[in-house]
Amino acid sequence: ELHKRLVSGDITLALELPNQFGKQLKRGEEPEVSAWIDGANTIRSGTIEGYVTGAHYSFLKQKAAEIGIDVTQLSAADIETRFLYNPSFKSLYAIGPGVPAILLLMFPAILMSLSIAKEKETGTITNFYVTPTRRLEFLVGKQLPYILIGFVNFVILTFIVVAIFQVPLKGSLLALGLGALVYVTVTTGYGMLVSTFTPNQVVAVLATAVISMMPTIQYSGLIEPISTLQPSGRLIGTFWPSSHYLHLNVGAFTKGLGFESLLPDILALLAFIPFFTAASALLLKKQEA
Repeated sequence: ELHKRLVSGDITLALELPNQFGKQLKRGEEPEVSAWIDGANTIRSGTIEGYVTGAHYSFLKQKAAEIGIDVTQLSAADIETRFLYNPSFKSLYAIGPGVPAILLLMFPAILMSLSIAKEKETGTITNFYVTPTRRLEFLVGKQLPYILIGFVNFVILTFIVVAIFQVPLKGSLLALGLGALVYVTVTTGYGMLVSTFTPNQVVAVLATAVISMMPTIQYSGLIEPISTLQPSGRLIGTFWPSSHYLHLNVGAFTKGLGFESLLPDILALLAFIPFFTAASALLLKKQEA
């Protein structure tokens, strides 16, 4: 119950005392008391930690003064800080799984947008105009090779994170692979959507890179959790695919989450596929303007 209330944001601090706390003190034992602090907002959690520590020592000094103990010699308790998530406090465990979320968005999307923008620039898209090929058939045929390329990139990036950067994969490999396949399908669909309103390759590259990098870095949870953002930023993060894949990737690597725990992120990513595909099909004109 304590953990659930912390995760839901209902509370930010909880004190946990053992069942026989008072009796242990009377027997001269040293019982352990834990203060659970929500660390999603690091500044707030640091402030709460300071208040807890200060209140603890203030209480000890007050009791020591009542029974005539010199407060300068007071050492009745030891305080140890422990981290529930990423206990070794290595930034690589968070940054390592987070970088693929950026790379698997930007590069597959750029390649996909270039494939259609190049046809517009060179004029070979005329073949599409004069044939009975449907817009959806044309787009899906263009997208499939880049989905394969994106998934190969995922395999290479995962190998680098695990073998070179020594970040252990503690969770479900199946969920991670399935989520990556869905994610590259979404990112290529995003690039496909950008290519429908860009006239040439230069504009396609700039538009895809600029539009994708800002929300991915600022609002997807790479720097700070989405739950700590302002309502507008939280809304952008919720409806941006990188936030769901980043949660899935970090959860599979560092948090050791299983398939059932990662399934909501996979389902959320699946919802982006029909949106990007339908929008691209609507914006791609069958006849040149």
